[in-house]
Amino acid sequence: MAVFSKIATLKVKNGTYKKDGVEKNSYHEIGVLLSSPHGSQLVIKMHATATSEPKLVSVYMDEGVKLSLNREEKKADEAPTDYAPTADEVPF
Repeated sequence: MAVFSKIATLKVKNGTYKKDGVEKNSYHEIGVLLSSPHGSQLVIKMHATATSEPKLVSVYMDEGVKLSLNREEKKADEAPTDYAPTADEVPF
């Protein structure tokens, strides 16, 4: 059995609030993303599901997708690569 480590937190937007007169989003944690030591296996642990029981979800990468979990230093002039899709771009 592989030993998995948490590499990310899964959250959904559940509303907004005001802080110092600025509207901010509030989020609810729904699970975590776990990885095997070399990133060869990814698993999502959902905190609760429709049956209210925690579940593990296997993650299968699409063909041709290569995932690197190494955190390398970025150059100051390099553009950020983080991307968060809008609600319209999510296919479900």
